[in-house]
Amino acid sequence: MFTNCSVLTAVKQCQILRKRWVIIRSGNSLLFLFLFSLLLVKCGLDIENSTPPSPPVWVQKSLPEEWPERGIDAHESGGIYLEWESNREENVVAYQLFRATWYETNDSIGDYNFISRIGEQSQLVLSYFDDQVAIRSRYYYKLKAEASIENFSTFSDSIYYSLLPQLTPHNMTPRGSTDTLNDQRMLSWVYSTNIEMENYCLTILTIDSELITRIILSPTNYVTDRESWQIPDSLVLTSEQIYKWRIDTGANYIAGIESSGSESLWANFLYIGD
Repeated sequence: MFTNCSVLTAVKQCQILRKRWVIIRSGNSLLFLFLFSLLLVKCGLDIENSTPPSPPVWVQKSLPEEWPERGIDAHESGGIYLEWESNREENVVAYQLFRATWYETNDSIGDYNFISRIGEQSQLVLSYFDDQVAIRSRYYYKLKAEASIENFSTFSDSIYYSLLPQLTPHNMTPRGSTDTLNDQRMLSWVYSTNIEMENYCLTILTIDSELITRIILSPTNYVTDRESWQIPDSLVLTSEQIYKWRIDTGANYIAGIESSGSESLWANFLYIGD
C-alpha cells in the first residue's frame, strides 16, 4: 500500500526533483545531496510497494484419522470448508476467492468465477465456508492476495473437493442428550447411499469438544445400509456424562487423503456406567 502518494503523484514529483537536480548540481553540494536522497526515496518507495505479493498458500489437508481436521474438507453443516495461511508480512489487505466446476460429461473444468473477498485478519490461518455447492459435483478453488488497488498476486495452486450425501442424526442411534448408551456400548447408523463411499470415520468427543476417539471403519458390506460399532471397554467413558459423536464418509483417495466426503451433524448420548 502506498503511504505518501499515488504512483502518478510520485512520478510527477520525481520529474520535478530531476529538473531541480539539473539546475543546482553545479551549485550548493549539500542541497544537491539532499535532493538526490529525496529523489531516491520518492521514486524508490513506489517501485518497492508496487511489487505484487506472493500467491496465497493453502493449508495442507490432514489425514482422515487426524484431529482436529485441517485444510479443505466437507463441513457438518453441508458445504465445503477451506483454509489458507495468512500473508500479513506482505501488507496483504484481503484475499479473492475463485471457484470452478468440473464437468464430468466433458471431462473438463469450467471458468474460474469470483465468489468472495475475504479481508485479512489477525489469525495465522484464514478460512471460508462455501455453502453454495451441490453434492456429487467437484469444485476447484484458487486464491489471489490483494495488497492494494490493482496490486494482486498471481493465483495460488488449485485444490478441489466434492460432497457425498450426508448422514443425518435421524439415522443415528443414540442421538439425544437423554438417550443412554446401551449395555453393549453400541453406536449404529443407517446410510442408504453407501455405494458411493469407501469408508466411514467415526468421531467421539466430550460435550466440551475434547477428543475421545477417531477411527476409520470399513463398511461391513455394500448390500445392507445398516452399520454399527461397539465402543471397546478399553475406551474409558465417565458415568453420567454426555458425549457427542459424528459419522464422516470418504472416497476418491489420493495419497491417503479423500477428495470426496461428507460429515453428519453431531448426535449426543448419555453414558451411564455400571
